[in-house]
Amino acid sequence: MDRWLLHTARVLGTALGAFAGVAAVQFMRLRRMEFLPGHPGFYINKVVEPANGPAVGPRLRFVVLGDSTVAGVGVERPEDSLPYLIGQRVAEAESRSVHVVSYGWAGARVADLVRHQLPRALEPIRATETRPFLPGADLVAVVIGSNDATHTTARGRFRSDMRAVLEGIRAAAPNARVVLAGIPTFRGALRGIEPLIFLADAYARLLRPIARAEADRLGVAYADLARHVPERIRGRTDVLSSDQFHPSVVGYTAWADVIAEALLGHDFVAEGVSLEPAGA
Repeated sequence: MDRWLLHTARVLGTALGAFAGVAAVQFMRLRRMEFLPGHPGFYINKVVEPANGPAVGPRLRFVVLGDSTVAGVGVERPEDSLPYLIGQRVAEAESRSVHVVSYGWAGARVADLVRHQLPRALEPIRATETRPFLPGADLVAVVIGSNDATHTTARGRFRSDMRAVLEGIRAAAPNARVVLAGIPTFRGALRGIEPLIFLADAYARLLRPIARAEADRLGVAYADLARHVPERIRGRTDVLSSDQFHPSVVGYTAWADVIAEALLGHDFVAEGVSLEPAGA
């Protein structure tokens, strides 16, 4: 038995050593790869009109917080960015015009929302204005967590920061519908460094239940990108942008569908939350 254990330990050690060696090589390749720049990204501040008919009723205010996917990295036009695409779906579903304002930037983690984005959303959009935008919001979307997975943010820190973000939104905009987008799957991205993608996916699986639990605790809708996006893009080869990491407009379209469906889902009806403008 002792010999068997020793043999097994040697085999496992060799395998782990080989895996670590491959991962180290892939990490060096990753450092040399060229990703799309995070700036100039898109800070969306635009009114979206329904494309399927005239707008009826008061305008809705929509805030989006998050990372590079909120900043539009991967597409060339603001109209193809994730905040705009979600706003378009809301506008058409509700037959309302939607004022979309985004605060995301490349590389953001949950802690950055706590320290920077949420405080910024509690200020006026322009220096010439006096009213902050978030407190009057009717809808809020949070798209964050991918960089926490790739940088292995400690789970306790991830939970406390996520709780602070969602509680801060609830306190600032108590009448708003809020959706948290779960961490997407990384499979299929950056095929040349698949061991690292495997590790990022493995850590994301640890963080997703934490995010979902915090959303459930505060009655926030959860858009499960890892579960629902792959079925919408199956067989497509054009879902990633030129850096093979960030989504293309095809990828963002699938994300927007899943997030909008969660944001406008039946859970809110059951809770008695309407889409009457918060400022009305």
